[in-house]
Amino acid sequence: MVVRFQDGSTEGIDAWVREDGAAFLRALGIGDGDRVLDFGCGPGGYVLALAQVVGPRGEVIAVDKSVSHLQSLQERIAESRHRDIIEVHRTDSSLTLDWIAKGSLDAVLLFDVLQHISDWDTLFASVRRTLKPEGLLLVNPSYMSHPGKVDVKRMKARLAARGFALERAKRARVMHYDFLHEEEILVFRAQ
Repeated sequence: MVVRFQDGSTEGIDAWVREDGAAFLRALGIGDGDRVLDFGCGPGGYVLALAQVVGPRGEVIAVDKSVSHLQSLQERIAESRHRDIIEVHRTDSSLTLDWIAKGSLDAVLLFDVLQHISDWDTLFASVRRTLKPEGLLLVNPSYMSHPGKVDVKRMKARLAARGFALERAKRARVMHYDFLHEEEILVFRAQ
């Protein structure tokens, strides 16, 4: 797979995962040995980079409702040296995450997914329940790929009501399927 950049240049996805993707995730606070959930992972643009960062002592849980996205991801995982630390789950649109133990995750990614979810309160409560104290919630509200679809002010208020504090915002190149562009990632910390 080839990734396209805003300027029209291209790069192999493997190079992005190996270099830029891993550095991007480390800069957001993901580390060796972490247990991370990528909720709404799509075809898994971040899953292999996450696996590289968390290493053999960590775990990556990839969740999506699209069968075709998950099939594509599973094919990529099968060829990966990180396949033993990646779990793939299909959701039936349930947002409760009851199958994940309370306080068992170090971080959760919600990248380019909130515009598809109407019940943020259930999702945010479930994410808060699954995160360890001081766990990270990383959100890409998809300003460029879905402009205006996520009310960021409302999202921040709902997250604050669920016990999350905005720690910082970081501009970085993010992946949207096979396209990389610069967007803001919001880093929240569970309180």
